[in-house]
Amino acid sequence: MSDQKATTRNPWAWIPTLYFTQGIPYVMVMSVSVMMYKNLGVSNTDIAFFTSLLYFPWFLKFAWGPFIDMFKTKRFWTISMQFLVGVALFGIALSVNTSIYWQLTLIVFALMAFASATHDIAADGFYMLSLDQSKQAAFVGVRSTFYRIATIVGSGVLVVIAGQLAPTMGFKGAWSVVFMITGAMFIILFFYHKFILPYPKEDQGTLKGKKLSGSQIFLLAGGFALFALVVYLAFLLFGFLLSLFGVGSPWNTILTTILLVVVLVILFRTFVATFVEKFEKSESKNDTLLPFIEFLKAFVIFMQKKDIWNILGFLLFFRFAEAQLVKLVQPFLLDPRTEGGLGLTTSEVGIVYGTVGIIALTAGGLIGGYVISKKGLKWWLWPMVIIMHTPDLAFVYLSHYQPTNFVLINLAVAAEQFGYGFGFTAYMMFMIMVSQGEHKTAHYAICTGIMALGMMLPGMFSGALQETIGYPRFFEWVLISTIPGFIVAGLVKIDPEFGKKKEEPAKA
Repeated sequence: MSDQKATTRNPWAWIPTLYFTQGIPYVMVMSVSVMMYKNLGVSNTDIAFFTSLLYFPWFLKFAWGPFIDMFKTKRFWTISMQFLVGVALFGIALSVNTSIYWQLTLIVFALMAFASATHDIAADGFYMLSLDQSKQAAFVGVRSTFYRIATIVGSGVLVVIAGQLAPTMGFKGAWSVVFMITGAMFIILFFYHKFILPYPKEDQGTLKGKKLSGSQIFLLAGGFALFALVVYLAFLLFGFLLSLFGVGSPWNTILTTILLVVVLVILFRTFVATFVEKFEKSESKNDTLLPFIEFLKAFVIFMQKKDIWNILGFLLFFRFAEAQLVKLVQPFLLDPRTEGGLGLTTSEVGIVYGTVGIIALTAGGLIGGYVISKKGLKWWLWPMVIIMHTPDLAFVYLSHYQPTNFVLINLAVAAEQFGYGFGFTAYMMFMIMVSQGEHKTAHYAICTGIMALGMMLPGMFSGALQETIGYPRFFEWVLISTIPGFIVAGLVKIDPEFGKKKEEPAKA
C-alpha cells in the first residue's frame, strides 16, 4: 500500500524530534563521555585525545555518504541507525560497571559514533529532500533549537542526575542508570519516527531498481577499501616527511592532514574526474563499474566546485578555536582551584555548562537562524564571526581570576555559548549552500565530515597542551586561535540572496 503512504507531513511533527534524536548520541559521545571519564579519574590528556578520536566516524561521513545516496532511502537509514544507537546506549550502561570499563566503553562509544554519523547523513539528506530551500532556511533555527535541547538533556539534566545519584551509588552506578534512561528514551523515539516520518517522492537511492551483481558489490567494497588504504599510507608518508624537517606533534598531524586534503582535491579534480568523464561518454560501458563510478562521481562533482580551496579552508578552520575550547570546558569547571580549575561539583557543571550554557547556545542559534532568514547569510557573516569568537575572552577571565560567584560563572559561560551558537548558524547555512545541486546528501556529508576533521585534530592535542601550560595560558592560546576563523571568513564567496526567506506573493 505504498500509494497510501504520506509523502509530506507538517514539518513541526517530525523536524523537532528528528534533530533531538540527532543531538542525543552526539552529546553522549562528545560531551557526556568527558564528564563520565573525568568523574572516573581519567586524565585531561587521555580524555581530550581519545574522545577527540571519536570524531573519526563523523569525519569518515564523506566516504560512506555516497553509499547512503546509492542504496535504500534516507528514511530507511534514519530509522535503522536510531535503533542501533539505542542498543549502543544500553551497551554503555552495561559496560561502565565492569573492571575494564575504559576499554569497553570506548569501543561501544565508537560504535555509537559510527551509527550516529550515519544517522546524521541520512537525517540531513531527508531534511533537504522533504523541504524546499526557503523552508530549509526557515527551519534551520528549529533544527538547531531541538538539537540543543537534546544537548541540555544530555550534558545538563543527565549530568545533574548522575551527580545526585553518585553519593549513594558511586559514579559507575550513577552513570549506568543515566545511560539506561537515555537508551529507553531513544528506543521510544525510534518507534515514533518509524510511524511519523513522511515518504518524500525524491527519497530514492541513485541505484534504485538496479540489482547489483556479486562482482559489482566486490568491486565497490574493494575500491572503497583500496581508497582507504591509499589515504592511510599517504597520511603516514606525509607525516614521515614532515618529521624529517623537525615538525613535531601536534603540528605534524595538522599539516599532514592539510597536505592529504590538498592531494585528494587535486586527484579528484584531474585524474579521477577524467576517468569518470571517459566512462560516462563511452558507448560500450562496463556495467560492472557503474556503482563504483556513481560513488566516485559524488566526490568529483564536489571537488570541482568553484572556489573549492576557500570552501575547504572555511570548513576546516572556522572553528579552530572552539575545537580546543570545548574539550577542556568541563574539566576546567570540575578541576580543583589548586589545579587552576573552578572546583564545581558534577551537578553544578550540569547546571552551568549543560543547562544555562546550552540554553544560551540555543538562543544564539535561534536568533542566528532568524536574522539570516531576514537579510541572508552574506549580510550576517561578519557580525556572526565577531560575535562567535570575541566571547572566548570569558574563559580567559575565569581562568585568571577563578571567581567563586556562581551567578558570575554562569553569565560568563552563557556569553561564550551564546556567541558560539549565533556564529555556528552561519557555518550550518554555509554547508547547506555548498551542498546544493546534484548529490546534495553526499555533498552535505562531505561538508560535515570535513567539519568533524576540523574539530578532531585540534581537540586531540588540547588536553596535553593544557596540562603543559596550565589553564590561563591555554585559554589565551584559544583566543589567539580565533585568527584563522577571521581569515577564512574573508575568503569565501556567498550569494547575497542565499538564506533569505522568500516572501509569499500577496493574494488578490
